Amino acid sequence: MEKIKNLTDHKINHFDNKKTAEESKVVLGSKIVISLLVYFTAIFLELRLSTASSIAGVVAQLQVIVSVYLVVAVRDKGYQIAVVINILVALIVGIVVVIGAGNLDAIPGVIVPICTIITISIISFYEKGFESKLAEVIEQKKELSTLYDDLASSEKEILQQNVKLKELHRKMKQREVRLNYLAYTDVLTGLPNREMLINKLDFLVERSLERQERFAVVFIDLDNFKKINDYKGHYIGDLLLKSIADRIKKIIYQQDMLGRLGGDEFTLIIQRDLSEVEIFDYVEKIRTVLLETFVVENMQLNISASFGIALYPRDGITTAELLNYSDIAMYKAKEFGKNRVQFINQRV
Repeated sequence: MEKIKNLTDHKINHFDNKKTAEESKVVLGSKIVISLLVYFTAIFLELRLSTASSIAGVVAQLQVIVSVYLVVAVRDKGYQIAVVINILVALIVGIVVVIGAGNLDAIPGVIVPICTIITISIISFYEKGFESKLAEVIEQKKELSTLYDDLASSEKEILQQNVKLKELHRKMKQREVRLNYLAYTDVLTGLPNREMLINKLDFLVERSLERQERFAVVFIDLDNFKKINDYKGHYIGDLLLKSIADRIKKIIYQQDMLGRLGGDEFTLIIQRDLSEVEIFDYVEKIRTVLLETFVVENMQLNISASFGIALYPRDGITTAELLNYSDIAMYKAKEFGKNRVQFINQRV
């Protein structure tokens, strides 16, 4: 149906264009006929009024005006017709009247057509030049319009690409943040992982060398955690680890760092300059809090932990030494009965 409609519209447009072209031909033909009638009437009057030079001059000007009108109104065909009729008039007047009849007063009747030909030729030449320039300007305007459209389209594409790049950059940032989080965070507990803890200790050691600061490393190992995994399952064990991490985080100082080394092992970095007694009381509070019953999946679970402490710079001046000595201190706590706080240099 749409195809038939388009075909019908095409036919209608074709007939309309054909009708317009035919009307245009009729109008041009009418202009030519009227102009020729006026022109030859002027010639006739000029010949009849040759004795009245002033009136003949006015009629001759009418002849020129008609020729110019043909050039301007009918363009190329009008120019050709005007040239032909002016040549014919010049020849007829010159041969028949001037030469044949010996009427020298009719000489202007020869000169006027020749001058008219020169005049309309100049007009036609400059008109064509003007049309050429106009066509060139129109073409340049079209090119500029096309260029502007291309630039607008390119600008739109660039804006769209910028939006896509910004979105891609945002996603890459999010991915980078996510990867960074996964690289330095323990997935189960959300605490800093071993890598993050080591980086932090490296930083503190380097800074403390310059500032002569002190800090402590506490190694935490849960007592008998394997039994919970064996009897309750790893799922319950993981939930218990998360609960332990959450409970410790609630009571430690904000500037201290609690991290998970792996399994049931945690490390606490005490960044404040505390005395040995203050450190003991602080860690003892954590030990005591862990003794309170945990409720996991409606099950009551009890657990304890052993704590080993190494002090910088007294017990070690490198990250490896501090982790090693705090680990040794923790095993001493295990040997002395578990569920206790032990310094590396403590005898009992």
